[in-house]
Amino acid sequence: MSVRQWQERFRSGDFNSRDLSVQCEAGWYYWFCRDEALAGRLKKLSSVVLGIKAPFILDNYCVWFKNNCPMAGPLYDDVRFEPLSGERDGKYFVVSLDSPHEQTKWVLYTERYGYDAPEFGSGNVWDVVRYINSMAAELEHNAQPDFLLEKQAVSDYIFRHEWKRNIPIYRDGEHKFSYISRKDRQLRKVTVTWSLEYLPAGYTAEQAEQHGTLYVFGTEQPIPVELPGKEESVQKKERER
Repeated sequence: MSVRQWQERFRSGDFNSRDLSVQCEAGWYYWFCRDEALAGRLKKLSSVVLGIKAPFILDNYCVWFKNNCPMAGPLYDDVRFEPLSGERDGKYFVVSLDSPHEQTKWVLYTERYGYDAPEFGSGNVWDVVRYINSMAAELEHNAQPDFLLEKQAVSDYIFRHEWKRNIPIYRDGEHKFSYISRKDRQLRKVTVTWSLEYLPAGYTAEQAEQHGTLYVFGTEQPIPVELPGKEESVQKKERER
């Protein structure tokens, strides 16, 4: 059923029963908790689904629920928003509640940002709901927000300094990101700007490291763009072979 239909049925009390068949109809797909606990867990997650106002999500998405059992820590739940038809095409997203692995109570993971780190998180569910409603137009029109290009620049910055890919990149706000260095396990904070005319607070132009058309500012000493990185050297050797 669509998100709009789910909202109508939840508000009418269709999913109140603890009966397992009712909870499966509500969208529970996989769980480790007791069957009788699903109705209560659904009620906690319902605030995310009920807060959706964007017509595109209401009429073009369905929801399903999963109770997760991490290797360490308590069970936690998430709700998954999936297109009703066609390919996911970067439109799939997940909201988790009280995950022991996250820094905030409510966390949003999106297919477009990747699953290495959340795109958004907050201790307040309504912040997450507002964010989801605001990104609906981007999902509908396949519009890529600027922070996806910024994240790629940060990924290239990390590789240039650590020669590693697939390091989780956390989004800390507008143009701000962070990651855990593999060199010393310390948190590194970086800021991205689209022009040297707009320097981040506390930085000078000399601290900028260019990646494509973007500039990354971090704690590492900038490496000039003209110097080939390890990845480029490896590719060159492979071509020579």
